[in-house]
Amino acid sequence: MKKTLIAVAALAATGAFAQVSVYGRLDVGYANTKITNGTTEQKANGVESHNSASSMWGIKGSEDLGGGLKAFFQLEQDIYTANGNTGFSGAGSLTTGVLPGATNAPGFNRTSLLGVSGDFGSIAMGRDYTPMFKLIGSIDINSLSRISTVQSAAYAGASTTGNQIIYSTPNLSGFVGTVSVINQDTGTTTAGVETAAKTQGNNITVAYNNGPLYLGAGVGEHKTTASAAVTKTEGTAIVGGYNLGVVNLRAGYITSEVSVNGTKTNELSEFNVGAIVPMGKVSLRAQVGRNTREATGIDSTGTDVVLGAEYALSAKTALFAKTGTFNKLGQSGAQNESKITSTAVGFRTVF
Repeated sequence: MKKTLIAVAALAATGAFAQVSVYGRLDVGYANTKITNGTTEQKANGVESHNSASSMWGIKGSEDLGGGLKAFFQLEQDIYTANGNTGFSGAGSLTTGVLPGATNAPGFNRTSLLGVSGDFGSIAMGRDYTPMFKLIGSIDINSLSRISTVQSAAYAGASTTGNQIIYSTPNLSGFVGTVSVINQDTGTTTAGVETAAKTQGNNITVAYNNGPLYLGAGVGEHKTTASAAVTKTEGTAIVGGYNLGVVNLRAGYITSEVSVNGTKTNELSEFNVGAIVPMGKVSLRAQVGRNTREATGIDSTGTDVVLGAEYALSAKTALFAKTGTFNKLGQSGAQNESKITSTAVGFRTVF
C-alpha cells in the first residue's frame, strides 16, 4: 500500500538513519446525489471525491534512538481528487447539506504528530484522528466514506482534532489500549474578571484483533467552554467482527449525547451491520444502519442501506460502484424527513 522512499540523514551522535515514507489514497467517480431536508431538495451531480474511501496523502518517518526507543512523526492531509483541493476547514459536510470539499483550508488537517515509541508502547502529541473515530472506522466496510451508513452519530467531539496527548499500549497478544487527552486553556483576565475559553476532552478505547476475531469498545468526551456556555459531547462505541473467509462481517453500536450547561439538547444512536463477500477479483458489499435521534423532545428514526461492488484491476487499484440512502431521520407521517441518496461509479488507488 505504501511506496517507501529512503531519506538518508547522517546522525553524528548515533550513526542511525531515518526512514521516511510517502503514502496516500485517491478516490474519484461520477456521482448523482440528492440531499433531502423536509420539502427542500438539493442536487449534487458530477465528478466527486470520497465515494468509496476518503482521499488523502501523508508523510511519516521514524528514527532509531537506541535502547529500543524510536522517534516518529506523521503528517496527513485531505485531498479532494475531483477538484484538487487539499485540507478541510470542517464547514462543509453532507450532514449539513453541503458536499465535502466546498470549504477547504491548507495544512495537514488530519494528522500532525511527533512522538516516541518503545517497549512501553507509544506517546505522541499534536493532531490526529481521535481513538473513538479510529475504533468506529475499523468496522465500517465503506471506510467512513461519503456513501456509508456509519454517519449520523457524533464521535464524541470530532473525527480529528488537535492539541492531543495520545498514549497507546504495546500489542499484548492482540489487545491494544489507547488514551487521548486534550486540555487547552486560553482564557483572558480583564480587570480581575476571567473570560473562560477552554477545550477539554478524553478518549479511551480497547481493541482485540487476533485472527478472524475483532472486538472493541470505547468512551469519549469533548467539552468546550466559552464565557458562560459549556457544551459537552459524550459518546460510546461497541464494535466487533468476524472473518469467515467466504464473508467478512462487521457490526457496531454508537451513541452520542450533546448537552449545553448540563441540559441535554441532542441524543443520537446508530446500529450498523456490514458484510464483504470476496469472489476472486470481485467483492460484493452490503451495509444496513438504524438511526435514532432525540432532540427538543422529538424522536426521529431512520434506516440506511448502502450496496456496492468492487473489481480489483491490481493489488492497489480498483473499480467501484455504490448506491445507497443514508443519514436518514424522520418522524412518521411528517414532512421534515432528512436523508441523502447517492449513486457513484469510479476508481480508487493507493500508493
